[in-house]
Amino acid sequence: MPNLITYARKAANFTCTVGLLFASVQSSAIEFENYQLEGNPENATVMEYRGRPALQITGGRYWFSDMTLSDGVIEFDAAMDESHTFFGLIMRAESDNHFENIYLRAHLNKKPDAMQYMPVVNGISSWQIFSDQNAISAAKYDYNDWNKVKIVVQGDKADIYVNSNEPTLHVPDLKTDIKTGRLGLWMFSIEKTPVYFSNLQVRALTPDDKIVGTAKETPALADGLIRSFKVSEPVPEDTVGHNHWLDLDIDKLSWQSLEVESNGIANLAKLSGIADKANTVLIHESIETDKAEMRKLRFGYSDRVQIFLNGKLVFAGNAGWKQRDYRFLGTIGLNDAVGLSLQEGKNDLVIAVSETFGGWGWTAAWE
Repeated sequence: MPNLITYARKAANFTCTVGLLFASVQSSAIEFENYQLEGNPENATVMEYRGRPALQITGGRYWFSDMTLSDGVIEFDAAMDESHTFFGLIMRAESDNHFENIYLRAHLNKKPDAMQYMPVVNGISSWQIFSDQNAISAAKYDYNDWNKVKIVVQGDKADIYVNSNEPTLHVPDLKTDIKTGRLGLWMFSIEKTPVYFSNLQVRALTPDDKIVGTAKETPALADGLIRSFKVSEPVPEDTVGHNHWLDLDIDKLSWQSLEVESNGIANLAKLSGIADKANTVLIHESIETDKAEMRKLRFGYSDRVQIFLNGKLVFAGNAGWKQRDYRFLGTIGLNDAVGLSLQEGKNDLVIAVSETFGGWGWTAAWE
């Protein structure tokens, strides 16, 4: 098996030439356990913690400056307290805005979503889109002590071990389709408390390293699920509608087709990120009927939606994180419905989906 971890060290001074995708990143080098990490040195300190050398990080991303990863094994020990903290691994990064992400939620010890897999595409996270048992898992943490983390990546699959000899989470389908890219550590803490890393190891697969986890069974996709959508270029949210009517001329917008993910949800960020105030895309469906009739559309979205039928607003909602109560996550499912009064002949259904944080997604099924 070829070594799929590419090293780019210059032995004399342990520096490397960074590719054009990352050439504009201005950061300092931090040497730790024979690795060189690039990031903000104000938020990272090499020190001793609980009897061993450790890298204390209080926030940000820290890239391994001397390697890219395709398939391989990443191991580290991490120590943290029970504060509201997120930390983990960025891998196969094509750019600062496009990568695979595996992370732990320190404050959710033993909870069903203590750890998360998600792709980041066009700079937009997607945990509200990927929230089934193939993307989240419970994990048991030992606070203020060392927790063993091991990640095995092969092809489009990954096994993640946390204080366990069996996979804590198996990811059966890494979503970005990036084959190789940069590797990094990251963390964010609402309370500004640190995470300590130790015993870093990144290596190629050996014959003993295998993907052993299996995909969890998930509910069947809904009957009537719409599997492809016609999606517009992004527009500012405040230009979409006025006084309960659609303001935009949809014929002047550019459109692309987007297939849903394996869970039936369309990740709208795959077509575009958010630039300036352009945080909204339109989804257009033309419906032909030979008589006037009512149809029920079940749907889910994040973060906000406006649904227009023949130019008139028939539904508006906000399912953003914490927008309904302090525990509301905004994960996407077919949890809402609207009755559509269709006229004889052609009907234009336009859905405006706006994003702030956590996942730009839409799913729908006819019933």
